[in-house]
Amino acid sequence: MTKETVLVTGGAGFIGKHTVNMLNRSNFDVIVADKKPLQSDIVCKYYQTDVTTEDLENIFKENQIDYIIHLAALPSVADSIKMPLVDCRDNYQATVNVCTLAKKYGVKKIIFSSTAAVYANPQYLPVDEKHPTSYLSPYAITKNAAENFIKYCGIDYIIFRYANVYGIGQDCYGEAGVVAKFFDLMTQNKPVQIHGNGKQYRDFVYVEDVAKANVLAIKIDVEGEIINVSTNTRTSINDLFEILKDELGYKLEPIHTETREGDIEKSILNNEKLISLFHFMPSIDIRTGIREMVRDYNMRNKVCVL
Repeated sequence: MTKETVLVTGGAGFIGKHTVNMLNRSNFDVIVADKKPLQSDIVCKYYQTDVTTEDLENIFKENQIDYIIHLAALPSVADSIKMPLVDCRDNYQATVNVCTLAKKYGVKKIIFSSTAAVYANPQYLPVDEKHPTSYLSPYAITKNAAENFIKYCGIDYIIFRYANVYGIGQDCYGEAGVVAKFFDLMTQNKPVQIHGNGKQYRDFVYVEDVAKANVLAIKIDVEGEIINVSTNTRTSINDLFEILKDELGYKLEPIHTETREGDIEKSILNNEKLISLFHFMPSIDIRTGIREMVRDYNMRNKVCVL
């Protein structure tokens, strides 16, 4: 039986690497398109290309692509505020280019990575997919615009609105996750800053659960849906600090600073639609996920844990 082929844009990134590995375990042929170099341990056909450019079409000409998991993006809220034109190019223009080619070359379905940021400061919690969209950053604006283009362009799709994704391999700089930032600072025994009082809370979802959802979106006969990917559980930034402090043996206390522009105060995503349509619920809680990160860190740095 011929394997189906999946193009993963942004496949050299944090979520992309986990998704590619899971696609390989699920017996798909995988193609990655990314501006970044690809790690040698990732099994796929790789094109180092900018998905916002005309060069992307070469991949479609050279390969029969069945599905696209579109992860390529500028993922940082803070960077989107500093560089709104770059954000527009990487989040919206890229999506227009990918979708236009997907339609031209008969791709069966596109799976798009959107974000909880499109809900802004929620009117109610937990937030379901019917919640009105609103914006506190260019990042949220361009992600929502990309969603609307996907719905407009006439191809089958699943749009995932991810909660706060964290896990092994997250870039504490470019990909801007608070878990990765705290983890990096604590492992270097450097001071950790918490914006505001730390009582703001998030719904943290482990990257392996996100990768599972991405692969299931290909396997399951569901299309034309916007779906939250989350744990439906809240963790405050203060609680996150304490869990990391406990698991890493960190001794310093946090430094509280002013709140940051574009940050959402409270966010929990209802995941009932994911459970109903995909028969899947993200199952890795925040402490377990952080323990996995610590285990990976200790292995890579050959730390002896007694």
